[in-house]
Amino acid sequence: MDVIILIGVFIFMLGILITVFNTKIRYGFIFTHYEYRNRSMHWLSVILIILGLIIITTKAYLNGQFN
Repeated sequence: MDVIILIGVFIFMLGILITVFNTKIRYGFIFTHYEYRNRSMHWLSVILIILGLIIITTKAYLNGQFN
């Protein structure tokens, strides 16, 4: 596995872990509501997920794995 793809996977998983540990669940009468404890950490995790996916797909594309 390429080191750059591994770095992209690490960034992606870091964003997923921040999202998982930042989520607060509220059980309503009918619906379950998912909220975030810290909104700035939520946006940071979204940016990390997108950045990780961009790194992984760009490196795979440049390696010729999509052809």
